[in-house]
Amino acid sequence: MKFLYSDDPIIACSTCTHAHAAMGVIRISGFKSLAQFAPFFEKDLTGPIEPRRVYYTKLVLQGQTIDDICLTYFQGPKSYNGENILELSVHGNTLNIERILELFVAHGGCRLANPGEFTYRALKNKKLTLSQVEGLDLFLNANTGYALDQGLSLLSGNLQEVYQELYDLFLKHKSSLELSIDFAEDIGEEAAHKYYTDSLEEFARKFQALVKRVRPMEHNLIQPEIVLAGLPNSGKSSLFNYLLSEERAIVSSIAGTTRDYLAETMVIEGVKYKLIDTAGIRESEDVIESEGIKRTKKKLKDSFFSILLVNPFEIIEGFDELVNNDFDLVLFTHEDLPGFQAARDAVVKMHPKLGPMGAIDLKSLPVTWEATLHALVNEKYLNTIDGKPILLDRHKQLILQTNQVLTNYQQVSRSETDVAILSQELNALGHCISELIGIVSPDQILNSIFSNFCIGK
Repeated sequence: MKFLYSDDPIIACSTCTHAHAAMGVIRISGFKSLAQFAPFFEKDLTGPIEPRRVYYTKLVLQGQTIDDICLTYFQGPKSYNGENILELSVHGNTLNIERILELFVAHGGCRLANPGEFTYRALKNKKLTLSQVEGLDLFLNANTGYALDQGLSLLSGNLQEVYQELYDLFLKHKSSLELSIDFAEDIGEEAAHKYYTDSLEEFARKFQALVKRVRPMEHNLIQPEIVLAGLPNSGKSSLFNYLLSEERAIVSSIAGTTRDYLAETMVIEGVKYKLIDTAGIRESEDVIESEGIKRTKKKLKDSFFSILLVNPFEIIEGFDELVNNDFDLVLFTHEDLPGFQAARDAVVKMHPKLGPMGAIDLKSLPVTWEATLHALVNEKYLNTIDGKPILLDRHKQLILQTNQVLTNYQQVSRSETDVAILSQELNALGHCISELIGIVSPDQILNSIFSNFCIGK
């Protein structure tokens, strides 16, 4: 990402550019003087312009009015990213926004910003920490209230304070090792050793509280997914359409109609879930269907809430593999057909470890059934957020990595008296903590974070 090392003036629309709106906000950053843009405004920008004050003016080109706008000047370093910033509130027709962007690129010495470039400059100019940048990304892309709250917590610096406290405890322990090296004779070996062990225990105790907040990857609370799985013709697409209240998926008696997964948004208790209708799992020589089945298995692995639909009259090869997954709910379909109970009992007898079960007639589901499903999903959501889990993958991976290094260091400290070896292990721990707190930020980490940002942020 070459823009990481660029400081030329950039421009982008910070609001939605995919649809017409009443207003759009265009942001320009990195210019030296407002006089650079004086020819484009009816208002004289060469005179005194008060920062953070909104001015009404006309945007012009060669004497022709392009738009009536409001402009606001944020003078660096007292701005979002520490640079001079000019924000233009313009009419939100997408063609109008494109025309204004082209004006400043062609005649104003600006270039179009890359995704996340405004925020990267805030990081570079120390207006935001790395954790705050990640918090902003999480806040902007959250689909659950909990993700919103954690994003805001990171952006506000609350979680950073937890990391900083850990880093301070690490420095305290590091100083205890240095004390035992340089001043053991002055304070006594016993006192130095006690200070060393006490500081290590304090750090480890605090860190373990953070480790408990790391949950498995499959409980993705940033974009939780409800996955419908089963053999072909088990009723997945019918249930998918029912839950969406529209004929979104094609329903057919022909097995294998759904060859790839379908995804739509559904809201339960204010939380946005992706409802996924998947390809039926079976042995198939069809290349396209096989790829769809492969994707189904991946979706099951990553799901937040998974539902297995079973037609007890059509149990074919592949079912044994399918039921090895841990499903949150197992639904037996075709309840209206004769012999349903016997067919269902036969399946349960063969697979006694199936999860919580129910039976439904997809042709006439009661109104209360959907409310029951919503309650089950919401209960799992509330139970999952109860432990305040860390959501960001980078943080989770670093916490687990640091925990491994800490465990190794604790083992070495109990058996090793060579200070040089202890220092080496301690430095490895320090590197992990530094990366978590954002002191160490390799380019590949920055690339990964800023690739998620939208243009204009």
